[in-house]
Amino acid sequence: MARKLTSQKRADLIAAATEVFKKKGFRDASVKDIVAEAGASTATFYRYFHTKDDIYEEIVTGFLMGFAAIWRQIYEGLSEPDLTSEQIFDGMAEAFRTILGFYRYNRDVAKVVFRRLVPVDEKFAEQGEMIVDAVVAQLSEILVKARQAGIARNVEPEVAASITIGGVFGAAMECVVEGERDDVDTLVGEFMEIVRHGLSRQA
Repeated sequence: MARKLTSQKRADLIAAATEVFKKKGFRDASVKDIVAEAGASTATFYRYFHTKDDIYEEIVTGFLMGFAAIWRQIYEGLSEPDLTSEQIFDGMAEAFRTILGFYRYNRDVAKVVFRRLVPVDEKFAEQGEMIVDAVVAQLSEILVKARQAGIARNVEPEVAASITIGGVFGAAMECVVEGERDDVDTLVGEFMEIVRHGLSRQA
């Protein structure tokens, strides 16, 4: 029971910090603001975190690692051998749905993360770049394989991967996070119209 209470107190502080950072930004937020939002004492905060930087780092790292985890699942699904063109498109649609759903579920956290990370904090730059580089490389690999199924024949895989990632990120931030749209399926349908047209076009 004590361990459960400890875990809950820590989670409450993280949730409170997310709300405070979202409203005030990292620079203007204070530990006092966080504990007031959490209904906790300053002593409780320092039991789990040394500074507000520590709790901010946990929020950002949790978001980045969460994204990395869902991407691994997406990559594994789209890397299965001998997929047909329709299976690839279906897999892409599910991938977009998963990513937009992740941003929707973590909307408040995304507002905190990208409020300060753009321009990117140097502390997290390497971590973020590693994830982006891996996603571009793996999506490029998927698009190379897609050629065997008769699609993406007229595009440079790395360029197409970069454009696709930029489009998904843009939709996630502008529509889901900032625009607070919950109609993920509609967004996926619209995005797939663009993808199908671009990747299916024959020379």
